[in-house]
Amino acid sequence: MANKVLNWGLLSTAHINRALITPLRASKRNHLLAVASRTQESADRYAREWKIPRAHGSYEALLADPEIDVIYNSLPNHLHAEWTIKAVEAGKHVLCEKPLALSVDEVDAMKETARKYGRVVAEAFMYRHHPQTIKVQELIKGGSLGKLKLIRGSFSYVLSR
Repeated sequence: MANKVLNWGLLSTAHINRALITPLRASKRNHLLAVASRTQESADRYAREWKIPRAHGSYEALLADPEIDVIYNSLPNHLHAEWTIKAVEAGKHVLCEKPLALSVDEVDAMKETARKYGRVVAEAFMYRHHPQTIKVQELIKGGSLGKLKLIRGSFSYVLSR
């Protein structure tokens, strides 16, 4: 299992997919195999543009693809829980874009489904693995900042489109 290449499917043609396409292509353990959209025409166009081998004209068709191991759920926020649960029930692991869900009840349902089906569901929350975050952890653990009593942080960006 350690050497298995994971086949990924993009559950939508969202702009945020671009952040994942390049790293998937650079990885030796991952392969971007498919994309799904609400229409076959849209999926075909996106697959051609990004050179993705398979295009599915519905989200259900992607989940039914037996060669897909992992789904990247980049649907609108209010659809994250519903489609993550459907993907897990279809036997897929899921990387879900932020926010994972819109309520604690949705998170609990996702967690229970993942447990029941033995699949991994993760939120695309890259900050905990970012080199800057790791450096901050090293500084804190190393004691060079002294005893910390409070840390405040924020993340923001300009959405220009």
